[in-house]
Amino acid sequence: MTIKKTIAIASAKGGVGKSTICSFLASVLSKDSKVGILDADIYGPNQDILFNINDKNIEVDKKNTDRPYLPKKIDNISLNSLGFLLDKNAAIWRGPMLSAAINQIYEKTNWGELDYLLIDMPPGTGDAYLTVCQKIVPDFVILVSTISKLSIVDLRRSEHVFTSLNTKVLGIILNNIHQSDNFQSFNLETENSILDRVEYNKKFIDSTYPFDDLKFDSLFLNTIRTIKEYE
Repeated sequence: MTIKKTIAIASAKGGVGKSTICSFLASVLSKDSKVGILDADIYGPNQDILFNINDKNIEVDKKNTDRPYLPKKIDNISLNSLGFLLDKNAAIWRGPMLSAAINQIYEKTNWGELDYLLIDMPPGTGDAYLTVCQKIVPDFVILVSTISKLSIVDLRRSEHVFTSLNTKVLGIILNNIHQSDNFQSFNLETENSILDRVEYNKKFIDSTYPFDDLKFDSLFLNTIRTIKEYE
């Protein structure tokens, strides 16, 4: 098993479109690469919905005691989710239980040969960040935010946490931008670069894989280029 690059997709603020952006990036990358998604968002594991997966049970390879979990296969994408592994009460688990679950599903999944593994992080800056950064050790993190004041405050908090954990912040994707938003007078007060700005599109709300009606490849040109160029 080989994973060439591991990428955390994170946001301290919930509801900013992190999971949707994660699925979009995976879809674009999968056109010429093998991609995995680890849905570690215990509070709202939604990747199964975005990829139209109806079977919520994890398939187990009993012959492989080291990595018995088999991810769901969607074309060139391999997906495993905490939502498949845990019961409905898991969202109220304490930090150590959540951290153990994230590490377990990562360590026990037979990912195969991947060019990229994208981790859909839970919102916030709690124990999940520590687990991912210290146990899984991603190559870098991409932060997702809107430009609301509260989102920006939490964005800076995320930047600080990842920096303190020695995890590279590759950049920021600003989501749900309206044409009337004035960037000339807007200051993120961040040292990290804005990778792409994604304008609000009502079609994004209910769209699911393969996202044929969105034609969003051009939205992430800089993000995809930066991911591929990162060494």
